[in-house]
Amino acid sequence: MSLFSKKTKHASVQPPKPQWRLWLENIVIPLLLVLVVRNNPIFGWYQVPSGSAEPNLLVGDRIWGNRLAYRYDTIKRGDLAIFDDPYFTFAPAGTFKYYWQRYVGLPLSIFGLGAGADSWVKRVIAIPGDTIEGRVERGKTVVYLNGKKLEERYVNRLPLIYAEKKAGLFPFGHLGPIPVPDFLQYKSRFSKYVFDPAFPLDQQPYYKLKPEEVLKSPLTGEPLLDYAFTPTLCDDYGSTIDAFGPFTVPPGKYWVMGDNRKNSGDSRMWLFLDEKKICGRAALIMYSLDSQEAFWGIDLFKHPIDFWTKIVRWTRCGKLLPKVDVE
Repeated sequence: MSLFSKKTKHASVQPPKPQWRLWLENIVIPLLLVLVVRNNPIFGWYQVPSGSAEPNLLVGDRIWGNRLAYRYDTIKRGDLAIFDDPYFTFAPAGTFKYYWQRYVGLPLSIFGLGAGADSWVKRVIAIPGDTIEGRVERGKTVVYLNGKKLEERYVNRLPLIYAEKKAGLFPFGHLGPIPVPDFLQYKSRFSKYVFDPAFPLDQQPYYKLKPEEVLKSPLTGEPLLDYAFTPTLCDDYGSTIDAFGPFTVPPGKYWVMGDNRKNSGDSRMWLFLDEKKICGRAALIMYSLDSQEAFWGIDLFKHPIDFWTKIVRWTRCGKLLPKVDVE
């Protein structure tokens, strides 16, 4: 009998793998790998979910966060700090759901496990001991730091355009008895996107747009635009979130704001960010997709050709996020 036939005979009589090993290889190990990539003490992998930092960070950017940054350095003005959504409520501490949300964050509705908090990125404007104030002068929003008006060259100066984009795969909420995760449900998503009037809709430098996606005024028929440095009203009496302070930043706290002030929930709304909530500093754009989808595989499945030619923002891949001075 040949050596080959002996190996074949030996292989044919091996007992099947036990059920626990199949679960280990197919479920547990992949989840542990996700855990290592998403939440480890050295780096973090984050997807930008909103346009609050446009045009420096765009929806669809996948950024590399340095989790060691503030172990060996202090938080400085101008840093792009990463922290958990301050409005998110975790499951009770000490429960399995809490650890799942905190360290894995993948939504598995079939097991009753929800998604974790979105990671937010805001620019640090004021550090402990600073005095911060927002004013509206001659109809334009300005920020004062320690009594000096800031130039803020990093803030978006382009208008925002209202648009409706669609994302997801399934036009229903359940596949038989199995609930379809929210990010896989096909639905419309309304938002504002940075818009450069110098370019046609389909040649925008940041987000490619289709005419049918753009929301228009019922009175004029023109696209709805929101202009930079105009006050954002917070009630019907003319109050604005852009008029605040002066506040002195307490110890262990920071004042953070989005670079896209017309589309950012930040310290103007919830005041100071606790230092303990900051988990890293945005350092690098690994790759970028002009897409609303939660995972790149959905885009590749839906648009196998356009994915490479239109959806991937090749010029943003590997782009370093430069440090800026707040002055």
